Amino acid sequence: MQLRPRHFLLLAAVLAVFVYRIVQSHRAHRGTMTIVTTQNPVIGPRPNTPAWSSFDNAAALRDAPPTQFDPALQALTTQIESTKPAADLEGCKTWLLFYRQSVLHPSPDKTWHNRSAQHLNSCVKNHQDIAS
Repeated sequence: MQLRPRHFLLLAAVLAVFVYRIVQSHRAHRGTMTIVTTQNPVIGPRPNTPAWSSFDNAAALRDAPPTQFDPALQALTTQIESTKPAADLEGCKTWLLFYRQSVLHPSPDKTWHNRSAQHLNSCVKNHQDIAS
């Protein structure tokens, strides 16, 4: 088979599209890379409020069966909703729910469980939502 000029043009066009896709893929990949920085929370005086007491109670029962944990979580939710302005522990509550989910549905990937436990331990120790 003999190549004619139109075949060369077609090959050049296919090669150009191939190179273009590779360059775009590289740029997209480079653009989605994120740098993770850790921010140490500013630790001030530990607040002693009913909302944080409810959180401490729920966090202490985080490995307990649902019959014990659910009432503590409901009390925490009630305390958060009744506090004006809202208590700064919404993130801690979210991480508590992530932790419970990893306890109820264990997975070989322990990433969420470990991150949740780390956040919760910081919340209990410092009484501060480090997510904000």
